[in-house]
Amino acid sequence: MKRHSKKRMLLAAGALALILAAVIGSGALLHNEMVRIRRNAAENILFYYTEKIMLQLNGTMNDADALAQAALVTGRGGTDWFSRAAAPLLAREEVRYVWLFDGDTLACALPAEGYGGLVGRDLQGFSYAFTLSKVVKELIVEGPVTLDCDPARQEVFLFLQPIVEGGAYRGQVAVALDRGYVLGQLGLTELSAQGYDYELWRVEPQNGAKEVIVTTDPSEDFSQAEKSTFYLPSQWNLSIQPADGWFSPAQKAGLAVACTLFACLLLALACLAYRLFLREREKALLDTYDTATGLYNQKGFTDALGRWLSRARGDVVLFYFSLEGFDQAARLIGPKQEAAFLQSVPARFRGYIRKPFIAGRLGAGNFLVAVQEAMDRRQREDFAKGLSLELLLKVHIHGKKGFLMARYQCALCPSGSGHAEDAVAALLHAYYGKVAEESPARMLTEKCNQLIAGDTAVTFDEYTDGEMTELSKALNRYRKRVEQLVYRDPVFNVGNRPKYFRDADMLISYDAKRRFSLFCVDICAFSQYNELFSTDVGDAILHEVLHRLSRPLGAYLYRINGDVFLGISLSGEPTETLAARLYQMLIRPVTVGNATIPLQVRVAACQYPSHGATPGALLDHLQSAIRFSKESGRNIVLYNETLDALLRTEADILHRLRDAIGQRTLEVWYQPMVCLRTRRYAAAEALVRLPDGQGGYFSAGQAISLAERNGLVEALGDYVLHTACTFMKTQGDALGLGRIGINLSVQQLMVGNSAGHLLGLIRETGVDPRRVTLEITESVLIQAIDHTAETLKLLRQAGIRIALDDFGVGYSSLNYLSNLPVDIIKIDRSLTKQILTDEKQRALLHSIVEMAVINDLTVVAEGVETEAEQALIGAAGVHYIQGYYYARPMPGAKLRPFLAGKADGGA
Repeated sequence: MKRHSKKRMLLAAGALALILAAVIGSGALLHNEMVRIRRNAAENILFYYTEKIMLQLNGTMNDADALAQAALVTGRGGTDWFSRAAAPLLAREEVRYVWLFDGDTLACALPAEGYGGLVGRDLQGFSYAFTLSKVVKELIVEGPVTLDCDPARQEVFLFLQPIVEGGAYRGQVAVALDRGYVLGQLGLTELSAQGYDYELWRVEPQNGAKEVIVTTDPSEDFSQAEKSTFYLPSQWNLSIQPADGWFSPAQKAGLAVACTLFACLLLALACLAYRLFLREREKALLDTYDTATGLYNQKGFTDALGRWLSRARGDVVLFYFSLEGFDQAARLIGPKQEAAFLQSVPARFRGYIRKPFIAGRLGAGNFLVAVQEAMDRRQREDFAKGLSLELLLKVHIHGKKGFLMARYQCALCPSGSGHAEDAVAALLHAYYGKVAEESPARMLTEKCNQLIAGDTAVTFDEYTDGEMTELSKALNRYRKRVEQLVYRDPVFNVGNRPKYFRDADMLISYDAKRRFSLFCVDICAFSQYNELFSTDVGDAILHEVLHRLSRPLGAYLYRINGDVFLGISLSGEPTETLAARLYQMLIRPVTVGNATIPLQVRVAACQYPSHGATPGALLDHLQSAIRFSKESGRNIVLYNETLDALLRTEADILHRLRDAIGQRTLEVWYQPMVCLRTRRYAAAEALVRLPDGQGGYFSAGQAISLAERNGLVEALGDYVLHTACTFMKTQGDALGLGRIGINLSVQQLMVGNSAGHLLGLIRETGVDPRRVTLEITESVLIQAIDHTAETLKLLRQAGIRIALDDFGVGYSSLNYLSNLPVDIIKIDRSLTKQILTDEKQRALLHSIVEMAVINDLTVVAEGVETEAEQALIGAAGVHYIQGYYYARPMPGAKLRPFLAGKADGGA
C-alpha cells in the first residue's frame, strides 16, 4: 500500500510537472511572439525615421551645399559674392553664422560684426570636424556643439560642405543652425507620442566616444533597444524602445491570465483522466483485495507472488502468521474492536518491514507476507518473531487483559522456483503439520531450556488454553525479574553494560540498516565529590545526571562504570546537535541540600553503522573518543574519520614499536651536553626514535605515551636502558663522554623490585653505574615520591645519579630541592626560552642555580637554541647546556664523527 501511495504521488507529481512545463512553454512562446511583433514594429518605425533624418541632414537642412557650388562657379574672385549669396541665409532666424574657407584659411565669417575677427585663422584652429571635412571631402554634420572661438557660445549644428574641384580640396563652407531648430526638424518628439523612448547619438570621430545628441531620458538604459546606424560620414545611431518595455505590464497581465486558464484546463483534464483510470482500476481489483484490511486476499496475494517469482529479482521469503483463537476473541470484543485491529494491520506491516513486501489476509486472523530480501535461517526466525509481536492482539474481556500472539511458519522461495500456488500450499501444509506435532506444554518446556542455554530472545506466548496462558504469563514475569537483576544497575535502576550489548545487538538484528547514535558521558574527577562531601552527595549527583539524560535518551540509557554513562538515540536528531545539547544540559550546577555543585563532563558520540557494525566495535570507538577528549582537553568529541585516522596511526605506532623492540631494531639517538667549565661535550642523553616507514619518525612523546597506555613501557624502557648503557660501555671513553642520561617512566619505578631489575640491566652491559644518569620528570617524581623513594635510594647507593627532568614545568618549588633524592636538575625549555625577555625569569634562573649549588646539585639547562640564550644561561652559573645551539639529537654513528671533530677545539 505504501508503494502504491508513492506511485500515486509520483504520478501526480509527473502530471503537475507536465502541466507546468506545457504552461511555461506556451507562455514563453506567447511572450516571445509578442516581443517579436513589437520589435518588428519598432524596426519599421526606425527605418522611417532613419531615412527621414538622413534626408533632413543631407538635403533639406544642408544650405552649405548651395554655397559650395556657388564657390566653384565664382572661383577666387574675392568674398563679396559670398556675402551677397549668404545674406538671404543669414536673414533666417535659425541660421547663426556662415563661414567660407579658402583652402585652410577662413576667408569670410558672417555676420562680420560677431565673427569678422576670426578671418585669417587656420583650419586647424577650429574643431576636428573641419579637418575631417577636408579629409573625407564629404558633408560633415556635427552637433550639437559650441565652438571655443564663438564669442556668443551658441549651441549649434554645423553643416560643413567641402569645396572639391577635380577631386582636389579647395576649401569649405560652414553653416551653423540653431540646435533647437535642427532637432525640431528631425521630428523625434513624434516617437514619444507613439509610445517610444529614443536616443540619438553619434560616435565622436576623433576619440571614438559616444556623444548623445538627444534622448527622452538620460538615465534610461537602451542596451535592449532597436538600433539603426547611418553615416554623415561619422557614425550616427538612433535607438528606440517602447516606454513600457518590450513586454508591457498589460501584456504580462494578459499572459498570466491566459496561462492560468490554460493550466486550469489541463489540470481539469488530468483530474478527469485520473478519475476514469481509478474507476477502471478499482473495478479490476475488487476481486483481489480483502475489504476489511485493504490487503490482498488469497487470490490477489498468489497473483502478486507469482509476478515476483517470474521476474527473477532475487529470493523471496514467505511467511504465514495465524492468530489462533481469533474468531472466539473477535466475538467477545465485538465488531468495532475487531475492525479497528484489522484496519491497523497494514500500518503494522509498513512500520516493521523495511524491504519490498506484499501481504495478504486469508481470513479471520491468518496473514501471508512475502519479503524480497536474502535471509538465512536465523534471520528468518528473528524477522518472524518480531513481526508476530507487531501483530499482537490485546483484548479486555470481563475486566481482564489478555493477548493473542501470532504463530508463524516461514519458507524460502528462490526465484524461478515454481508456481506461487504451490509455494503457498506448501507453507500452509508445513504450518499445520507443525501445529499438530507441538503441544503447549512441550513448547513451554523447550523455551525454558532455551533460556537456560542463554537465549535471551525467548518469549512466552499466550495460548487458547486458559491455564497454559496463565502459566506462560507467570514465566514471563519471572523471566523479567531475572533480567532486571542481570541487566539493571541495582542502585540507580538503569541499564548496565550487559543490557547495552543486548539492546544494541537487538536493534542491529531487527534492522541492520537502521541508523542510531551512541553517546558516552563521563563526569570529570567524580571521586572528588565523594571525598569533599560524601557518597550520598555523589549518589545524588549521579541520580540527577541520570534524570537529565533520561529526557533525550529514554529507555536506552546505561551506567557502565561508576561515573560513566551510555545512551542510544533513535530520534534522528543530528549527532553533533544532540551531543551539544547533552553537554549544555549536564554542565548546569546540581543542587544537593544547601550545596550548589558545578559539574564538568565530557561527551563522546559515534554512529551506527558508520563507526562500527557491532555493539563492541561501537563501544571501543566511543571509549577511544573519550580518551581523546581527556588527552586533548575537548569537552565534546564526535568519532569521525580524523579520529579514526589518529587511532589507526596509534595502532601503527604500537605495531611498529612492538616489532622494533622484539627485533632489536628500535633506534636510540643521543644529544650531547656541553660542560661550561671545560667547554667540551662531557655527557649525552639517550632518546628513542621510531621510524614511520616513510623516511621520517613518529613523535617520541606520542610513542612513549602509547607505550605507557598499552603496557609496553617496561619493555621499551629496558630496551633503551640496555642499548644506551652498551653504547656508553663501548664508545663512551673514545668519545670523551663521562655520563649517559636515560629517561625512566613512573611505571618502571612502581613495579616490584624495580631497583634490582634496573641495576641488573646496567651491570649486564658492563658499564660503570656511576656513568649512568636516570632522568625522571618532575611531576612524576613529586606525585609518586612515597612509592619511589626507596627505589631511588637503592639506585643512588649503587652509584647511579638521578636527574630531575623538565624542572620548571610542574611544581617548581625551590623549597623541596634539598629534600628530593636527586643529584641533577634539568631546567625545562619553557623556562629558559623566557630569560631574554623576562627579568623575573632571569632572577628565577639565578635562584635555582644558587639553591642547587647550596644543595650540591648539578644544573643542566635544556632547549638552548640561540647564542643570546647561551650567554645569559652560562652567566647564571649552570653547569651543563643541552640544546640545538650546540647539537641536535643524532644516531650513534653520526655522534662519533661529530664529537671527533670537536675533540680538539671543544664546543
